[in-house]
Amino acid sequence: VVTSLEDSGPGTLREACETGGARIIVFNVAGVIRLKSPISVRAPYVTIAGQTAPGDGICVTGQSFLIDTHDVVIRHMRFRRGAQDVAFRDDAVGGNAVGNIMIDHCSASWGLDENMSIYRHVYNRGADGHGLKLPTVNITIQNSIFSEALDTYNHAFGATIGGHNSMFCRNLFASNISRNSSVGMDGDFNFVNNVVFNWWNRSVDGGDHNSFYNMINNYFKPGPITPIGKPISYRILKPEAGRDKNRPLSFGKAYVNGNIIHGNAKVTKDNWDGGVQLKEEVDVAKFLPLIKSDEAFKMPPVTVMDTKKAYTFVLDNVGANFPKRDAVDARVIKTVQTGKAIYAKDAPEFVSPYVKRRLPADSYKQGIITDIRQVGGLPEYKGEAVVDSDGDGMPDAWEVANGLNPNDPADANMDCNGDGYTNIEKYINGIDTRKKVDWTDLKNNYDTLSKRKSLL
Repeated sequence: VVTSLEDSGPGTLREACETGGARIIVFNVAGVIRLKSPISVRAPYVTIAGQTAPGDGICVTGQSFLIDTHDVVIRHMRFRRGAQDVAFRDDAVGGNAVGNIMIDHCSASWGLDENMSIYRHVYNRGADGHGLKLPTVNITIQNSIFSEALDTYNHAFGATIGGHNSMFCRNLFASNISRNSSVGMDGDFNFVNNVVFNWWNRSVDGGDHNSFYNMINNYFKPGPITPIGKPISYRILKPEAGRDKNRPLSFGKAYVNGNIIHGNAKVTKDNWDGGVQLKEEVDVAKFLPLIKSDEAFKMPPVTVMDTKKAYTFVLDNVGANFPKRDAVDARVIKTVQTGKAIYAKDAPEFVSPYVKRRLPADSYKQGIITDIRQVGGLPEYKGEAVVDSDGDGMPDAWEVANGLNPNDPADANMDCNGDGYTNIEKYINGIDTRKKVDWTDLKNNYDTLSKRKSLL
C-alpha cells in the first residue's frame, strides 16, 4: 500500500516497485510523486492499480518510470516526466521489458525522448551498452494517452512500441513531432482504432523486412504544427527497409485499411492512394504492390470499431480517468477536438546557447512545448485516505459491504465467490462480488471500471 508521496522510503511507490515477489500495488494517498532518480521495476509479477488512489489520483513526475522485467499490469497511472535540466534525458515510461505487459488507461507526457518506449529487451548488456536484442513479447497498450513530449532537445517523440504478439488499440497520440508511433523490432505490429493528432515530420513508421503491419481503422487528424498539403500530412504508414544490409530494399508486408485522414477525402477513400509512403529513392509504383496485403494478418483478439465511432470513443474514454480525468488530459483532449493549441498567456520561450531547435521558440503556440509552464504545469491532486484497518489494500467499508473481515489481512488473497480472482483483485477492478462470472470466456470480458464512479 502506497501511503507516502516521498521519492523513497517506507510506504513509497519506489519501495513497492523495487521490492521483490509477486505484488499488487494500491494507493491510499493522492498527489504528485516527484522522483529524484528513475524507478526501475526489476522483479516480475506486479500490478500497479492507479485507480485505487483517492480523490484526484496520482501523478509521477521528475524522472523516468522503467519496466525492466516481465508480467506487469499498470492501470490508471499518470507519468508526466517534465524535468528538463537533467543528465538522464529519457522517456516518461520506458525500460527493458521482457514480456507479458499490459498498460491500460495510462497517461504519459512531457518525456525528453519519448513518452513511451517498450519494444525490446537487451540480454547480457556489456559495458558498451550492447547485447543480444530480442523483441518484447505479449504486450498490450490500450486506452492510453501519449502527449506533448518536450521538444527541449528536438526530441518531442510520441512512442517506440512493438514486439511479438503485440496490440496497440484505442490510444491517443497528441502533439508529438515524431514517432506517433515508431515501430520497434520486427514481426507483427497491430495498430487498431488509435487517434493521432498534430504531428510534424513523422506519423507511423519503422519496422523492417520481417514486419507485418495491421493498420486498421485509425483516425489521423493534422494539427497546427502539421504541414498541410505535404505528403507527411496524409501519411498513415512509412514501412522501413535497410536494416539488413544484404537486402537494402526489402520491405515487410502491410494491411492498411479503414483509416481516416481528417480533411483528405482521397486518402481516406483509398488508404493506398498516398497514405502508405516510402523513402524518396524508392520506386513506389514497383514496391507498393509488393508490400500491400489485401487481408489482415493474424493478431490478438480485439473488437474493431468503426473509425469515426472509435475517434469519439477514444476522446471520451482515453487516459487515466478513474475516478476522473485531470486538467492536463482534459486540455489535450480539447485541443484534439478543436484543432487549436491551448497555452499559458505568460508562457516562457525556450532559449539555450547549446541547443539549435528545428522549430521556432514559440512552437508551443502550435502545440509543441519545451517547458511544462507553457501549458500551465502540473495541476494539484487532492484526496483523503480511506480507512484500511488491517492494511491489506482493501478499505474497511468495501470489506464490510462484501462480507469480509476488515481486521483480517489474509482475506485479501481469498476468493469470496469462486470466480478465480482474489478479493483484492475484485476490489481494484470494481468486480461485483455478488455475481460469479466466467472470465475465461472472452464474451464476458469488459472494462469493469467503466460503469463505476468509485470503487466503494
